[in-house]
Amino acid sequence: MQLCTRRLLCASRPAWRARLLSGTVGGDLRYRQLTTSSSSQPAHASAPTPAPSPPPPSPPASAPPPPNSALLLFCLSTGLVDSLTFAVSGVWCAFVTGTTVQLGMDLPSLFAELGALNAVTSFPTAVSYVTNSSTAERAAALGGFIFGGFVGSRLPRWVTPARSSALQSALLAGAGALALMDPAATYMPHPLLTLGMISTSMSLQAVLVQSLKTPFATSVAWTSVWLSAVSPSSHTARWKRFAGLAALMGGAGIGAFVVHFGKEEGAGNERSDESRRTTLHRMGWGLVGAAAIKTTVGVIFWRRGRGGRMQL
Repeated sequence: MQLCTRRLLCASRPAWRARLLSGTVGGDLRYRQLTTSSSSQPAHASAPTPAPSPPPPSPPASAPPPPNSALLLFCLSTGLVDSLTFAVSGVWCAFVTGTTVQLGMDLPSLFAELGALNAVTSFPTAVSYVTNSSTAERAAALGGFIFGGFVGSRLPRWVTPARSSALQSALLAGAGALALMDPAATYMPHPLLTLGMISTSMSLQAVLVQSLKTPFATSVAWTSVWLSAVSPSSHTARWKRFAGLAALMGGAGIGAFVVHFGKEEGAGNERSDESRRTTLHRMGWGLVGAAAIKTTVGVIFWRRGRGGRMQL
């Protein structure tokens, strides 16, 4: 009997050792301990309540739309400025598409005239001839517009719409002062600088209005606005486009009235010079008036609190 019991114990030792090595017995013991400890806890004990999650952050307040009065005044200044510069020099400072076409039309005649110069003509004389041509004026206007677009799209964030409007106003006022600096002049004393400053001001305006993303587009290029005005869109966007076009034509009408009202045209040289002198002076004062319009726009932006919310 004892011999049989000893043999049974010896036979069960390998299986028991295998269970110990595989962790089966240990797992059974741990399971029993856990079940025993959980059953010994009181029934009314519960797990700790998780902390309430914080409320979701509220969405940021959207900036109010830009004032329509300021944008319409921008459109008015566009028509006024371009009517003045075209009356004096035949150059568009805001509608640079027309300036680009005019520049392309001038290039063949300019090259032909340069080729007709004598070989003995000095280089300074040739440079003076080019800089005093209408081609150079149109190139200066186009270059000023490109320069304004390059600078305006890279202005620091602290340059708010109100400050940008003040900068545009200062450029127009400076151009007007250049046109008025010589009372006896019959043409712009510094045409390249004057047209370049005007174009830079209008380009800064275009960058600003384009950044506001309104139906007025850039307020200086209106071909796309005409197409958008007759395309399917909301009623509000359509009337804003037509209002901008009306403001543009109103500014052009004001410019034509300033240049031509009460001016006597004559066929003689003296009257002709006097007429050009009067036109130049009226252009200068018209540019000062356009600068005042842009100053008003800056005040509107500042009073509406747009300076801290709208960035270029």
